[in-house]
Amino acid sequence: MKDPEILSRFDGRGRAEFLLGGLEGRHSDRITAIGFEFGYDLQATEMPSKSAVRLVFVRNDSPPARQRAQQAQDRLRAGGPLLPTWDAPTAQPGTTRPVTAEEMASARRGVTAYETNGAKRFAFFVALLSLGCFVVAGVLRDRPGAALAVLVIFAVPLAAIATLIPRWMKRWYEKNRRLVDLYDQQRIGPPPPPSGPLHPGEGRRR
Repeated sequence: MKDPEILSRFDGRGRAEFLLGGLEGRHSDRITAIGFEFGYDLQATEMPSKSAVRLVFVRNDSPPARQRAQQAQDRLRAGGPLLPTWDAPTAQPGTTRPVTAEEMASARRGVTAYETNGAKRFAFFVALLSLGCFVVAGVLRDRPGAALAVLVIFAVPLAAIATLIPRWMKRWYEKNRRLVDLYDQQRIGPPPPPSGPLHPGEGRRR
């Protein structure tokens, strides 16, 4: 999907949808990043079929989102890039690293998914895999070597991972939530200065 086609959907309408099939799914982060720059929030990610994903966006009419959209339009009119690169702070004080808008879009989608579903579903899936491996080991009890290999290589590690997943995902979520919040704050910046001097008394008009 080309950028002009993506931009044509974020033209100020209240809702925008993208149905991506097959390899088009790789454009999800770029679409989300462009939507964010032009004042749209990802409302839902749907799976109408095994090979397709639908992204549903709604226009955000908050002042920060409208200001961000205006900045994006001004940047394009001035010949600037469609998506900015952000210098994100690192763990070492006083240093930064470049982060693309698409990386931030991926982090934002992950944060939203965690806030919607938490970690229980993924942990439950891994626990089921572990249980299946224990069952296989039981079936192979007449072959002690194979049964032990299944237990040591698959069943026990998966059980441990299922236990640790909630803690790992919570840490990931908290780190990326802070990063997304900081990105949102710094993407706006101070309001632009007035285009010209105010006439006497103009600043007091309502």
